[in-house]
Amino acid sequence: MHSSKVSGTADSQAGGEWHALDGAQLERALETDLVHGLGLEEVAERRRRLGPNELPRARPPGIASRLLRQLRSPLVLLLAAASALAFTLGERVDGCVIAAVIAIDAVLGALHEGRAERALEALSRLARARARVLRGGAEREIDSLDLVPGDVLLCAAGDAVTADARLVEAEALGANESALTGESEPVAKLVAPLPRETPLAERSNCLHAGTHLTSGRGRAIVVATGTRSELGKLARLPVGAPVAHPPLEQRLARL
Repeated sequence: MHSSKVSGTADSQAGGEWHALDGAQLERALETDLVHGLGLEEVAERRRRLGPNELPRARPPGIASRLLRQLRSPLVLLLAAASALAFTLGERVDGCVIAAVIAIDAVLGALHEGRAERALEALSRLARARARVLRGGAEREIDSLDLVPGDVLLCAAGDAVTADARLVEAEALGANESALTGESEPVAKLVAPLPRETPLAERSNCLHAGTHLTSGRGRAIVVATGTRSELGKLARLPVGAPVAHPPLEQRLARL
């Protein structure tokens, strides 16, 4: 198989027209096999070229950024003003004590924040979803990070969908797509191709990352992973946006 050809085909489908293709057309477009799945060498090549199946995340702040964030607290600024006033009045001991308290508080706060971020990262790794796929003619359970376009996905009730996929088999399959469309009721999934102009919320023959299967079982071909998925396109928007401060912190700042 030639990954460059697959890449060109995927680019030609960037308008989101996978829902308009039938199973045979999907096999040709993504150079996969519904019976055997992708070969292991081809999976490795696509993973190398397209990267892991994950959403963008903001880079965690460094120690200097954490320290500055601790020092920007209104209460710390009040203590700093008190320390400066003590030095101005000649109370050097009091000024040094207050300055030491500020420094210790900033260092401990930064260390605790870094520890909490590492703990959350460890928890996210433990909670990472798994996926069942056909590869090299065998059924395998893999980390969802390893999914690539062209993978034949085996899905059943209770599964979390971690990549966009086009269904080729469905038996009483239903999905909760509230995270993507806002629709609270499960959506019945079908296989037949749909008109090209069908809007995203009505593409009943597709599965989307960020949704969950509520009933039935099926088989689908992965068509988009990571930032190329519909959820990934949404996730790219807020990365780097300013973080909103809690109401209590805002009131303290005003005070």
